Formats: sequence, structure tokens, C-alpha cells
Amino acid sequence: MKKLIIIFLLMILAINIFCEVKPRSKALKSALIPGWGELSMKKSSGYFFMGTELILWAATFYFDNEIDLKEKASKNYAYKYAHINTDIELTEDYLYDVKKYMSSGYEAGGYNAKIVEQAMAMFPDDPAAQTAYIDENTYSDEYYWNWDDTERKHDYAILRKRMTQYDGYIKGITGGIIANHLFSAINSLMIANKINNVELSMDFDEQFNPTFLATYKF
Repeated sequence: MKKLIIIFLLMILAINIFCEVKPRSKALKSALIPGWGELSMKKSSGYFFMGTELILWAATFYFDNEIDLKEKASKNYAYKYAHINTDIELTEDYLYDVKKYMSSGYEAGGYNAKIVEQAMAMFPDDPAAQTAYIDENTYSDEYYWNWDDTERKHDYAILRKRMTQYDGYIKGITGGIIANHLFSAINSLMIANKINNVELSMDFDEQFNPTFLATYKF
């Protein structure tokens, strides 16, 4: 959100500096609300940019809500099937380790067992350094977890993966929102300057990354 605000302010500043008064007002309208400048000049392209803006924000809110739902679902799932302590603070690093290891213990497949292996490999001839590394990086009993089976662990990993995917979608959509404001401002500027032989359009790929096209009419 901060990036959006900064880019909008820079866009408005550039329009005020480099544009003439009449085109400037139209471009400023579209920079603030895509399509506004076009519609004020009775151009139907404004509906495209305004509609695109509504769709992009709706998608942003949808995926943001889905992330919250998956976050809650994954934690509740781990409480039930990995038996984690409900009183501890669940950091992202901890939740990642819960996803990666069957347990927090010293048995095969456990997180602490992996730390012991790393300590021995890093400090093969220094028991004191091994002990210090183990003490610093292993989980205490308070942070114990142990998955009932690999299938439960896999289901939890899918929930966390969906969160990452949705976050990536939001980043792509945010780029689309920025581009929509920018191209609508440019489009309004061209219309106000009576440059009507260029048409702008936008599409999205499977990852919701925006692609803008400019078509020139000869």
C-alpha cells in the first residue's frame, strides 16, 4: 500500500510538472481514479479502466481474505494433528519448521535431530561449539510438535503453500493496479491532446501479472 501511494504521488507530480493545464486535469483525474478522465471527455475507454480497477481491488480483497482463512485453518490443523502448544507464539519460522519436519524431537525426521547433525558436521572436532550450536538452535519442550502421520503433515503444507501462492497473486495484482492508474492517465492525456490513433488495453497471465498493450492505428 505504501508503494502504491508513493507511485501515485510521483505520477501526480510528473503530470503537474510536464503537462499543460487542460490535459493535466484529465490525466490527474485518471491517475486518481482510472477511467475518470476519459469519462469526463465522454470516451468509452474510461469504462474499461474503471471496470478493471474495480476487478483488481475486488481480487485483492478476495485473496487477502483467503490468506487469513488459510492462516487460521493451518494453525488449527497443526494444533489438532501436530499437537503444538496453543499457548506459544507461532512465528513464521516456527510454522515453516512444523511444515518441513515430522517432529521437533531428536528422533529420525525430527528438527532437533537435524540440528545435531548440522552441529557435528560444522564443528567435528569441537564438542563445546557443537553444544553451543545445539543449545542455540534446537526447540525446547515448550515448542514440541509431532505429526500423527505424513498425510496430515502434507495437508498442512498444502494450506501453507496456498498462502504463499495467494500472496504472490496479490503482488501481481498490485502491479496491475499501479499500471492501470498509469495507463489511464496516459490514455486521458493522449485523448486530451487529440492523439486518437493509439489504443491501450490490459490482460493478465495465470499468475495475475499484468500485461499492457498499445495498438497504433496507421
